[in-house]
Amino acid sequence: MSDNNVRRILDAALTLFGRHSFKRTSMADIAREAGVARATLYLRFADKRAVFEALADAVIDDALAGAEAAWRDDLTFAENLEATILAKDLRFFRLMRATPHGAELFDLDAELARAAATRLDAGFSAILVQRAEAAAKEGARIDAFGGPGAFASFLSVTAAGVKYETRTEADYLAAIRLLVRVTALAAGKPSPMEDTP
Repeated sequence: MSDNNVRRILDAALTLFGRHSFKRTSMADIAREAGVARATLYLRFADKRAVFEALADAVIDDALAGAEAAWRDDLTFAENLEATILAKDLRFFRLMRATPHGAELFDLDAELARAAATRLDAGFSAILVQRAEAAAKEGARIDAFGGPGAFASFLSVTAAGVKYETRTEADYLAAIRLLVRVTALAAGKPSPMEDTP
């Protein structure tokens, strides 16, 4: 099966799981939404759970790739932190809030959810550790957080809390912006607007 067909199937599954719920979506629904024959769907995926597992992997891969690519040399430390967090989490936030069954997708299977969260957190922490180490070489006080690992843990856990505790996208974006501004100040890397008394 082509990568294009797999992507169409996963996109269709995400749409349908969010709209109708995992439980009420059938393999036939996914095939129809993706524009593929059911036989084509079953060639790649044994059942709906296999589709969901592949979807979780794809969403995590996309989130981590986005977070990795978000850091740019022309941005401030705070702007880079914000871009990195949003590249990882904004899609999840929108999925949880924008569809009737979005939040349910994160609670479907405790074991699968735990494994996916562990992989996402480990990948994101590795990105943040790498960025913290580079920032420390440029004068950021990452030691104020207890070192790069503790910095990554602080930022990852706090950003996750913001994602789950805010209700609107505007509130979420404002809270992330505040988080990264405070983090940058603590690291001695304030944005130009925070630099003035």
